[in-house]
Amino acid sequence: MVLLLSLSAGYSQKKAQKSDKKPATEKGFDFNFSFYFLEGNKNKNLGDYDNAIKNYTRALSIDNTQPSAYYEIATILFASGDYQAAQSYAEKAVQYDKTNNIAYIDMLIYTYEYSNQHEKTIPLYRKLIASNPNDIENYYELAKIYQKLNKPKDAIKVLDEAEKKFGITDIVSVQKEMMYEQMGNMNKSFEEMKRLRDAYPNNLRYKAMLAEAYFQNKKLDLAKAEFAELEKMNIDEGLVYLSLAEFHRATDAQYYNYFAMLEKAFSCEDESLTYELKMQILNQLLPIARNDDYIKVQIKRLASIVEKQYPSDVALSALKADIAMMNNDYKSVQQNLIDIVSEDKSSYEIWEHLMNIDYHLQDYDNLYLHSKEAAELFPNMLMVYQYYVVAAYLKKEFREVVEAVDYASMLSLDNQQVMIDLLSMQGDAYNALKNFHKADSVYEYILFKDADFESVLNNYSYNLAVRGEKLDKALEMSTHLVELNSSPTYLDTHAWVLYKNGKLDEALKFMDDAISKDASNAVYYDHRGDIKFSLGKKDEALSDWEKALELDPENSEIEEKVRKKSLK
Repeated sequence: MVLLLSLSAGYSQKKAQKSDKKPATEKGFDFNFSFYFLEGNKNKNLGDYDNAIKNYTRALSIDNTQPSAYYEIATILFASGDYQAAQSYAEKAVQYDKTNNIAYIDMLIYTYEYSNQHEKTIPLYRKLIASNPNDIENYYELAKIYQKLNKPKDAIKVLDEAEKKFGITDIVSVQKEMMYEQMGNMNKSFEEMKRLRDAYPNNLRYKAMLAEAYFQNKKLDLAKAEFAELEKMNIDEGLVYLSLAEFHRATDAQYYNYFAMLEKAFSCEDESLTYELKMQILNQLLPIARNDDYIKVQIKRLASIVEKQYPSDVALSALKADIAMMNNDYKSVQQNLIDIVSEDKSSYEIWEHLMNIDYHLQDYDNLYLHSKEAAELFPNMLMVYQYYVVAAYLKKEFREVVEAVDYASMLSLDNQQVMIDLLSMQGDAYNALKNFHKADSVYEYILFKDADFESVLNNYSYNLAVRGEKLDKALEMSTHLVELNSSPTYLDTHAWVLYKNGKLDEALKFMDDAISKDASNAVYYDHRGDIKFSLGKKDEALSDWEKALELDPENSEIEEKVRKKSLK
């Protein structure tokens, strides 16, 4: 339920210190006292607090009964965080003051509260009430002290005093209601809210507060009656509509009335329902909307209302992207986010959304452009580099891959898995650049960290086989690989390593197994053709090459084998 009871939060801040206006120096000052006191004031105004304290202290050495000097020193010490010393001087100021100066009393109250000596503030608040009985906040603050001391009955007595003097007011009634609730006396709590509602019949928020309290305490009939009356009234506050919305959400089987009230709440022109609260509501609705088309439509409607009120807000744009993604409208979201970052590049969240959608759409050209720019804007964000490395690799910008991984590895020290994933692409990039020594070094490092890292076992063993180097090591790795995972890709790699090691019959067996699992890959037929040709099965080899060319008609190397009917 909407916490309308938080109305009292507006009064929860300690009332503004009334010592902003400096108290005039007392009449009858000794000339020397006055000189040093005024010098202290000059120092204080210039921010020279050390000399200010020295001059105030000199003034007190001449007359140690002047509260103003004690007060000034207390304010400086309090501002510097030396609350204990400030308390000592504030006590002196109040002790020697004969006029109940509010500034001196407030200063002492602050020092007591900062040191959790709440009990000591009670007589001081009584002084404030006696000297200024028309300030309702003094009653309120004294009641809060009793509340902190877990003395709700004493707090209520103070609030009753205030009510006798000022009549029924929200600041008093709301706090009394909270005190009765703390005491477990809900009937008294309800009574206070009813009195407040009746005293201010045009303030519908008080009626909503009572209705919510009934509902939260399982007095459903009373809650329904209050909410039913409320719904018939001319409401112009977003929070009141929100209260009605939450009631319908909790009690109705359907969401129709809930969203009807939410739409009215969002459309209200008052500022009671803040932008932040609207966004919180929308974000909370997203998870339950994913499998409900009706809720998706309603969230979109609410977001459109907020967009008219805050047309250029970045967080709202991100939310709209989430909504569109729920409706699988990725292309329009992508364009929307591209438009946003072209105008405002400052929000990392928007860039992350954009890269997510680029990746989801497999739009690697845009992913490359966006991740590269984002890496310049947000050089400390690891996820940006993850996208950038993937996109650069797919674009065959291998030098950029190598450089980006070198930088990103410093960001991924606390995330071992991400670091290894990035390094595996760096190893492949080095291999593509024919920097085989660096490639092998990276692969070796990864396998030292994780001996079962499948993609590295696959790529490293295959690359060695292609190069005809360290074939025994390549066979060891590919054998381990297919023990871990017998996917067609890995079976093909193992078959090729066996082939390069001269184990033709065994290679053919694994190649047949790979094709039985995936008969749509041209590489597999090409490799099997090579193996069969080496086994002397030239007609079968030609048949496999022809099938490979059928699957990959642009492959000139396979076309050459078919044309020559030979490996060479």
